Amino acid sequence: MSGRFIAGIMAACAALVCALTPVPASAQARESVYTVSGVRIDAVADNASAARDQAFAAGHRRGFERLVRRITTPEELARLGMPNPDQSTVERMVSSFDVADERRSGTRYLGRLTLRFLPNAVQTHLRNAGFRIVDQRTTPMLIVPLVTDVTPQALEAWRQAWEQGGYETELVPLVVAPRDLVGAPDWVAASRYAQPQGAGSALYLDLRIAGDQARATAIEVGPNGLRRDRGTAQARISNDLLGSLQALADQVSDRIQSDWKARLASAATQQERVSATVEYASLAEWLRIKAGLEAAAATMIRDIRIEAVAREGALVSFSYVGDRQSLAEELRRHGVLVEETASGPVLRARRR
Repeated sequence: MSGRFIAGIMAACAALVCALTPVPASAQARESVYTVSGVRIDAVADNASAARDQAFAAGHRRGFERLVRRITTPEELARLGMPNPDQSTVERMVSSFDVADERRSGTRYLGRLTLRFLPNAVQTHLRNAGFRIVDQRTTPMLIVPLVTDVTPQALEAWRQAWEQGGYETELVPLVVAPRDLVGAPDWVAASRYAQPQGAGSALYLDLRIAGDQARATAIEVGPNGLRRDRGTAQARISNDLLGSLQALADQVSDRIQSDWKARLASAATQQERVSATVEYASLAEWLRIKAGLEAAAATMIRDIRIEAVAREGALVSFSYVGDRQSLAEELRRHGVLVEETASGPVLRARRR
C-alpha cells in the first residue's frame, strides 16, 4: 500500500471526524424559544396614555402566560396552576419588546406585541414554582392554510391568523407556506416550499365555516410516504373574524406542541446506547448525514462518537432517549433514513 494512498485515507478520516463533531445549538436559537410574538393588545381608558399603559401591561402578562404554556407540560400546568407573579416581576423578566400594527385614538390603543423574555429569569421563576422546563425544539412544520366554500375575506383572515400568530417561535416552529401552494395534501408539491425553511413535514389545514361554527381539518404529509390525520379543531365565529380564527389556529398549534412535549416526556424516561453503521456514496452524502445527526443532537441524541471510519462508511455510536421508532422518525425529519438489520441499525442519507 503506497504512502500516498495511506495519506489520502488519513486525510479522509480526519475530514470525516471533524465533520461529525456536534455543534452546540446557538444561543440565538435557544433565546428565540423565549420570544413571544403575535400578542394582540386592545385597551380603552380615559385618555390615550392610560390606554397604552393598560394595553402593554395586559400584553406582558398574556405573553408571559403563553410562554409558560409553551415550556411546561399541560399535566403540570393543570396540577400546579398558572403562575401569577405581580406585574413588576413579569416586566422585569422581559428584556425588550416591539409593537406592530399600532393604532390609537383619544381613548383606545391597539396593536400586536413581540416580547423577548430573559430565559434564566423565567426558568428560575418556574422552577421555584415546581415546574420542569421543556424548551427543546424540533424541526419546523410547514403550515398550508386552505379553505372550502368560504368567502375571500375568511380566507384572508385564516392566513393572517397563521402569519400573525407568532407560531414560528414555538417548540415545533410553524412556518406558513406561500399563497401559491394549494390543492390536496401532497408532500411532493409541498417539499419545494418546506425544504428552504428546514421544515420536515407539511400540515394542510382545510377551513370550513357553517353558520357560526368554523372547523379546520388537519392532514400532515412528509417524506417516505408519511401521511397522518391530525384531527380537527372547531371554534365559534364571532363579530371578530380574525380573533375567532386565531383561536382556531391556537387549538391546532396547542395540539402539535403538546404531542411534541409528550414525546419528550416519554423519551426522558428511556435511554439507550446504540452502535450504527453509516453508509454513504460520497462526501456530500456524509455531510447530509452529519447535518441530520447534529440536528437530532438538539432533541434525542447524545454523546456521538466515531468508532471507525472509511471511504464509503463509518461506525458511530450514540445515546438516545425514547424508542427506536421515535428515533427513526426524528432522524427522518432531518434527512437520515434508519434501516434496522440483524447486525444493528444502518444510517443512510435520504435521496433528494
